[in-house]
Amino acid sequence: MSAFTRKLSLYLKLRTRGWGYLLKSTPTPAKWVFIVGCYNSGTTLLHDLLAQHPKAGSMPNEGQFFTDQLMTGEKAGVRRLWALKPDAFRMVEGDYAVNVKKLKKEWAYFYNDASRPVLIEKTIANAARTRWLQQHFQPAYFICLFRNGYAVAEGIHRKENHPVETSIQQWKVSNDVLLEDMQFLKKKIQISYEDLTANPDSTMQRITAFLDLDPLPQTLFSQSYKIHNLSSSIRNMNEESFNRLTPDMVKIINSQASETLLKLGYPLLG
Repeated sequence: MSAFTRKLSLYLKLRTRGWGYLLKSTPTPAKWVFIVGCYNSGTTLLHDLLAQHPKAGSMPNEGQFFTDQLMTGEKAGVRRLWALKPDAFRMVEGDYAVNVKKLKKEWAYFYNDASRPVLIEKTIANAARTRWLQQHFQPAYFICLFRNGYAVAEGIHRKENHPVETSIQQWKVSNDVLLEDMQFLKKKIQISYEDLTANPDSTMQRITAFLDLDPLPQTLFSQSYKIHNLSSSIRNMNEESFNRLTPDMVKIINSQASETLLKLGYPLLG
């Protein structure tokens, strides 16, 4: 049994008894950094790159899995499709159902070092919670990541066996909500998957400058990273996804998401 597995097992036992929130003091980093974006948009790659910064603390998975305070796709019956029930996840200023102190303490138990000045977190459904997070995790910094909807919908459809109709709905609603709420965020930066994979060094320099951190070493960008159980160098995989799309799939995506695609600067296919 790995050290992490033992730690998780102990935590779950204590949380069942109501003791989990006592395990750690409330973390008070100089910056809470939230990576937000749709599934299959490069959020894991971005997280894994930034997590290698010596001043950044990170968790081994999405923070939603290490607390009982947040709604998850499994709980709502929409695994990897939270945008099908957006009202179950949407949180804005003034929503107080969550015990924020307990949430922070639970997360602190799983950060590799909760005393670091920057604590990063990546939970996909947080795209619906940015305004709430800004209120309760101060100071909050948001890295908003977008990717071409055709590639995202194809990836969700292929990897999760969800229909194309619901896969593109996940992308559209997730990004529409995020774009709507970004106007209320004080500290944010917008990044595209396409820029991140084409120019990882310069894109990450933009991010570290935004966070007032030293740049990451260039050697990190020539390494391979494991995403969805596949190990690969950093590269744009959109073209492979485009080639898997059938004309009918393109029609479905265009009929549901053309406005959002164009808003984000992605040309329509077909």
